[in-house]
Amino acid sequence: MFTRDASLVVLLAATAHAGWAADAPPPPGWYSKSGLSFVMTSGNSGTSTLGAKAEVKRLWPRSTFALGGSVVRAEASEPSRRAIGGRTDFRIETGPSVLKAAKYDVSSTFDRRVTDRLAWQVGGGFDRDRFSGLKGRTLGLVGATYLFANRKEFTLKSGLAATVTHQSEVVDDPTTKDTFVGVRLSADAERKFGANSAYVGGLAVDESLEDTADVRVRFANALAVSMNGRLALQVGLLLLYDHHASLVLLPLFDGSGVATGLTVPARAATLDTTFTVSIVVSFAPRAATP
Repeated sequence: MFTRDASLVVLLAATAHAGWAADAPPPPGWYSKSGLSFVMTSGNSGTSTLGAKAEVKRLWPRSTFALGGSVVRAEASEPSRRAIGGRTDFRIETGPSVLKAAKYDVSSTFDRRVTDRLAWQVGGGFDRDRFSGLKGRTLGLVGATYLFANRKEFTLKSGLAATVTHQSEVVDDPTTKDTFVGVRLSADAERKFGANSAYVGGLAVDESLEDTADVRVRFANALAVSMNGRLALQVGLLLLYDHHASLVLLPLFDGSGVATGLTVPARAATLDTTFTVSIVVSFAPRAATP
């Protein structure tokens, strides 16, 4: 499994021509990018969905620190409307709001370049998604990155790191370990199309060295179209794959579809997909700072 994952990153790296010369680096200083999306309905149905993402980056001549996080929450009235009272004497009200999705993640990395292309990296991250059976997962990593392409219109960086992961599950799974070591293979790319649009993609493949069937893949994609110097409209697609998904409790229905009031443990879905449309605000230094 890991060999196939490695071949994918090698294929991405092959798209970067070795002869490309690097452009001048961006000026040192603080950079930030944040996006927000919100959808709400009321009346015959009551729903609300919030999506937020933020990233802060500090550049030095040979070092980079990045801190980012995101949240997705969705709530819906269940039932949308209900009648309270008798058959001929009742009032109508909205059902209680029920949480339908809640995903949180935060990560940080620090890179220090050894050469113009090679750097060492340390970092960590935390994510939570109780609907996928995960109370919390903390990951620490140390490794190296290599910059295959570094031009204004295209950048490509890959990384290889050793990881230590500790996770807490909603339903305890006796077949898995809560703490384990592993390896991460990653690739990050940015491609600009003209002066007003850009694509950013990031792939991270995590594999446990204690159970090679335990493979997780995170594939993040974003396409942004600038409206002015600071604002952009962005669409994003996040794919999360867990080959050995956690256990969750599911309500049990009988053969005719009637609820029994019981719950049973079952594997969560292996693939989660999140699609977002948001307004992004960006800030960057105009000139070099000390």
